Amino acid sequence: MRCAGGSMDRTNQPQPTAETRTLPDGPTLELFEATPNPYLLLAPDGPTYTIVGVNEAYLHATMTKRAAIMGRSIFDVFPDDPTAPEAYSTRDLCASFDRVMRTGQPDRMPVLHYNIRRPDGVFEERHWRPLQVPVLGPGGEIVSLIHYAEDVTQGVLAARAARMALTASEARYRAIVESSTDYAMIATNLDGTITTWNAGAEHILGWSADEMVGQTVDRFFTPEDRADCIPAQEMHSALTVGRGIDERWHVRKNQERFWASGEMAPLKDEASAVIGFLKILRDRTPQRETELALERQSALLRTVTDHVSEAVFRLDPDGTIVFANPAVERLFDWTPDELRGRNFHDTLHHHHEDGALFPAEACVFVHALREGTPLLGEATVFFRKDGKPVPVECTNMPFHAGGTVSGAVITVTDMTERRRTQEQQQTINHELSHRMKNVLAIVQAIAAQTMRSAPDLTSANETLGARLIALGRAHDILINTRSGGAEMHALAEAALGLHDDRQPGRFRIEGPSVAVGETAMMSLTLMLHELATNAAKYGALSDPAGSVRLLWRVAYEAGPPTFHLRWEERGGPPVTPPSHAGFGSRLIQRGLSGGSSGRVELSYQPDGVVCTLAAPLAEIEGG
Repeated sequence: MRCAGGSMDRTNQPQPTAETRTLPDGPTLELFEATPNPYLLLAPDGPTYTIVGVNEAYLHATMTKRAAIMGRSIFDVFPDDPTAPEAYSTRDLCASFDRVMRTGQPDRMPVLHYNIRRPDGVFEERHWRPLQVPVLGPGGEIVSLIHYAEDVTQGVLAARAARMALTASEARYRAIVESSTDYAMIATNLDGTITTWNAGAEHILGWSADEMVGQTVDRFFTPEDRADCIPAQEMHSALTVGRGIDERWHVRKNQERFWASGEMAPLKDEASAVIGFLKILRDRTPQRETELALERQSALLRTVTDHVSEAVFRLDPDGTIVFANPAVERLFDWTPDELRGRNFHDTLHHHHEDGALFPAEACVFVHALREGTPLLGEATVFFRKDGKPVPVECTNMPFHAGGTVSGAVITVTDMTERRRTQEQQQTINHELSHRMKNVLAIVQAIAAQTMRSAPDLTSANETLGARLIALGRAHDILINTRSGGAEMHALAEAALGLHDDRQPGRFRIEGPSVAVGETAMMSLTLMLHELATNAAKYGALSDPAGSVRLLWRVAYEAGPPTFHLRWEERGGPPVTPPSHAGFGSRLIQRGLSGGSSGRVELSYQPDGVVCTLAAPLAEIEGG
């Protein structure tokens, strides 16, 4: 039999796919299997509502076997009892499923008369309190239904017996009512004043019969329910429709709150006149806490998977994707809806990075899924929807049900940035090695020339130390810039800073912003250092009134732009050309190293030394 409630509009509901035929995983699966409450997991394929999961408590309650009901419609497994046509069990249950599918909200049903067929084929009277909870996917779509059915047959039969006992015999009624300790059975008159308070009521609510007889039933309702006149509403429902059903919080004598399922029915005398009400309560706090924990766990899992940066997949035993979180679209350009129902390996892992085909038989993830073994930090390459490779690192965690592998969760981390960082680090290391070799070569040349031309060891040490300090400052600028060079102002200040520290304000530095390449920076730094050193020994900086003007410009005349630099000393003692050119003078006149086409002129004017340099701007900027 199929559900007949076909009036629901399902145009916006997803069609049943593989992901609706699986159990929850991880902590949710353990809770699903271990709870003493009976649960079914149904596919959202109304009006069929196929059974895709069941826990042991449900199998025990319904006297069924897992293999006999999995994959079948709930209405085929549990048909209507032909001897109880008034029950309308499949009709009412299907209507509840349809409401969940239509609204996306849980649906609590009143007590449902739904007889169960025993293994011998005979129907056994059963009464249930069903609850349907939708399981939502990342896009808000319903991917399955949790059907919770609490067997309340004992309470219904006890209430029926109590009502029969009231009609037949007050003595028999009291015996039956008082013998029930799992259910609070409370009789009232028409205005809600308590006339009978059984042992179960004392056990559940804490008050004794002496304390409660003569009180009104609203005493064990919460203050907010009393303010909303809930007790009166229940009595009205009992009078108008035959019963008042609720599931709500109630209050014990010690003011502790507990969750209870309750029913209020009218009490009638032998002439069928209503003389009062019978209120039956059952403490369902543990079951309620289990339901809330299940809902919280599901919501938490959805929240976590929806917001992590890693792509998270859930696979069934044959590698079909039954769940994918929103991050998969950023990594692979597939939407979660597009991926569900596709094979994981064939969709994302079908080739090697070199383009060679990757057979599933050789895939470590396929083997791990089949064998139920975990994988941690497995590096590989997946492919985007457009075929572009994505370097990733994966973790595979299998889960089991009934002793067999029932699927796995795979977490995928995009390693593109890490790989790019590693490549950048290698480039930096190569560049650093190249620069260090250049610096060492310059140091070696400076040291050799200094020692060769120095009159004594002390003088050589001082000169070499000063030159290496200047070279070190140039190297500091190089290290602290990303362009592989420096700006001319920074270069000049670094080269002359040692002398300016001793006599502040002696230098006047002017010129536009010019980018200086690595090789030109080293040469210009050493050149300016030598000029400043000679000025301090023999020229303008040896006199307190002397000063140095350093200026540069870029000439944009016919042909390529030209860089012009001028060093001009003023206010120092008269200077004369040296009798011979030492290494320092040669270093100045050399200008730019590396076979530059630049020109350097050094002249000894009456007011002080003047040094000019002219070179193509491209050589200054490029090295």
